[in-house]
Amino acid sequence: MNSTGPIENWNVNPTEVGPLYPFVGWEMLMVVVCVAFFLAFMVWKFATENAKYADQVRRLRASGDLAEASESKSKDSLQ
Repeated sequence: MNSTGPIENWNVNPTEVGPLYPFVGWEMLMVVVCVAFFLAFMVWKFATENAKYADQVRRLRASGDLAEASESKSKDSLQ
């Protein structure tokens, strides 16, 4: 196969031109890496958000603000 270079005649078979984009043959590996990165990111994101919200709930319960906020919200919804 020839390297991709300037094409002087567009009436050619693409298989004779050579690779039309970089990293030909690496598509499946790239998909696997992207899916693995996405899943790892989502696990990390959910874990950090759950820890953050659990800490906020713990602090609100300790100060008694959570019960007040819950009661005032339920009273507002009844009106």
